[in-house]
Amino acid sequence: MAELALTMRVRLIADQRESETLSRLCDKYTSCCNDVSDWIGEHHTLSQRKINEAVYHPLRDRYGLLAQMTQSAIRRVIASYKTIHSRMEHRSDGKNKRKRTTYYSTRPKYSSAGVDLLWNRDYSYSPMTGMFSLPVMNGRIKVKAQWKGIPDEYRDARFGTARLVSKRGGWYLHIPITLQVPDPTSSPKTIVGVDLGIRMLATSYDGETTLFQRGGEVKSKRGKYKRLRQQLQKRGTRSARRRLKTIGDRENRWMTDVNHQASKALVNHYGRDTMLVLEDLTGIRNATERVKVKDRYVQVSWSFYQFRQMVEYKAKRKGQTVLFVDPAYTSQTCPKCGKIRKANRDKKRHLYICRNCGYRSNDDRIAAMNLRHKGYDLLTSQYAASMTDSVRVQSTTL
Repeated sequence: MAELALTMRVRLIADQRESETLSRLCDKYTSCCNDVSDWIGEHHTLSQRKINEAVYHPLRDRYGLLAQMTQSAIRRVIASYKTIHSRMEHRSDGKNKRKRTTYYSTRPKYSSAGVDLLWNRDYSYSPMTGMFSLPVMNGRIKVKAQWKGIPDEYRDARFGTARLVSKRGGWYLHIPITLQVPDPTSSPKTIVGVDLGIRMLATSYDGETTLFQRGGEVKSKRGKYKRLRQQLQKRGTRSARRRLKTIGDRENRWMTDVNHQASKALVNHYGRDTMLVLEDLTGIRNATERVKVKDRYVQVSWSFYQFRQMVEYKAKRKGQTVLFVDPAYTSQTCPKCGKIRKANRDKKRHLYICRNCGYRSNDDRIAAMNLRHKGYDLLTSQYAASMTDSVRVQSTTL
């Protein structure tokens, strides 16, 4: 059996008194994090030992947090600084050595309500009562959990360090879990090419049938959100800015739900012994110079990466394999004769007609067919390489 790491979001049913208690805890924790951030920014060290010696006891006296929670705040700030430093290194490509003070010139600031909680130390769950036990400033409280929409198997998984957050007036626990899932198939019986797009969210081809998931309604709705944002940005008032944030959150939630439904339909359509071959769309955001200005918002802001992540973990739950290949020329290559011609594809009519052999089909279907061929070729080459290695080992032994 293999292991799969996921994060589930559990809603807590907290009354007004419990909500106020959790808010006070978050305020103390946030202030604690900001104090640690300021101290690190002034003393230029990420040594947890040195930070503990300098700020641990003063923080506990000042905010009254539990020992473990104070340590969680210190670790969270150290992790934030390390993330900032790694981004600086990435931007400079390691060519220019930065001064030590430069790494601490940007200090992380904390404002959102949230607390890190260790499993079986800070928080625990009772299946008998359906309640989470959570720490607060003056002891502990028990809060009912709402499991609607969360698979039963998630409750029996191994829990990790959770994040208690407040969003839109509600309280949630973001809990990382580890599930036991079937081992991915080593010799798939079905190879499926999956082409991602805007007009068609996903087009899959398994050698016999083609599955289309249309995205026309999605594109239309995103266009409405875009026009609404432009109108609000022109106003520039405080209420307009609040409205912008509201509709931005709403669009993100809606798009996430669309990706969940599309990825679930794709994975569930095929059995366990399946290999899904998707395009490696790394760097798609850098392709804006080849996209018309009026189409850049839709093309670049499309959540391909989120869809890819959802397909990966859902396929892994079913024991399926996911392979990513170079998408170059998949929409220009004839799957029958192999000739590559850009003129073969009519984007306006979404039609592919090979000028060499005359084969014609939907252009998204053509891309899915070519992706499947690439997956099959890669699988064949890997098998041949493994057989060659086996022969070498046998000859060496003899």
